Amino acid sequence: MWFVITVMLTFNSGEVVSREYLQETFPDTWICHRHITDNKVELLLPHLQENLKSFEFFCESRYGAEV
Repeated sequence: MWFVITVMLTFNSGEVVSREYLQETFPDTWICHRHITDNKVELLLPHLQENLKSFEFFCESRYGAEV
């Protein structure tokens, strides 16, 4: 099992979009959350738009071959 970062984006229109950050995987949830804490702005920059209302980061488990 390994973990990836998922960002949930909510826009002013009410649309909710989920995107996975696949540039890096993590061996456990603590390391994943630490990466989010240390890199929030870098992780969010590609998704910034004028109509972005809110966002949230998650660490989600995956099984199988790592990315």
